[in-house]
Amino acid sequence: DTTVPVADLVTLADVTAQCSLDTLTAPTATDNCSGSITGNTTTTFPITAQGITVVTWTYEDANGNITTQNQNVVIEDTTVPVADLVTLADVTAQCSLDTLTAPTATDNCSGSITGNTTTTFPITAQGITVVTWTYEDANGNITTQNQNVIIEDTTDPVFTTSPASVTVQCDSDTTTSALGTAEANDNCDTSITVAYADSTAAGTGNNSIITRVWTATDDNSNSTTYTQTITVV
Repeated sequence: DTTVPVADLVTLADVTAQCSLDTLTAPTATDNCSGSITGNTTTTFPITAQGITVVTWTYEDANGNITTQNQNVVIEDTTVPVADLVTLADVTAQCSLDTLTAPTATDNCSGSITGNTTTTFPITAQGITVVTWTYEDANGNITTQNQNVIIEDTTDPVFTTSPASVTVQCDSDTTTSALGTAEANDNCDTSITVAYADSTAAGTGNNSIITRVWTATDDNSNSTTYTQTITVV
């Protein structure tokens, strides 16, 4: 017997998968003496390498006549990761945000993936900053997801020094150098603008009442007031 087996299929169809292939159905050949022969391969399973792996099937009859046939296995991951949360919740802060907890996604081949962002921290700009998270699997498939960071300072300054209301004689010095200056602190702003405005209500003779309204304003336009009453007699 010098006749090699003849493959039953002229061409073996390519087999495709996204991540890996655990097994293949062995093809067959027909031999003039041995009849039907099932192919064997030395390929190691599972096949996980991305790209084309050529699997060589060997048909050997009972008398040592051999023929071979190749089959392509194509591993090609084309599926992007899927974010674990459909929508990422907005994150709010008054002055700044130092960090965010990175969200995750699930990939068909790579499993759990932690998002990355190019956003620079801390975020200090008032208003909405859109943080874009990127999920990339081991095979270069990418999906992105946005998250809003809202920095909104709504806290008024707080007076730390409040000049007391006083009663003075008509010839007294009623300027701030004599009666004191108000000072304030703010949760975000380190340089508070403190100003005052006087209004005078005239009384009888030299009597009057000076109403001095102090206003402290931060750089995000939050303000608070304190009223100092100066009674002149």
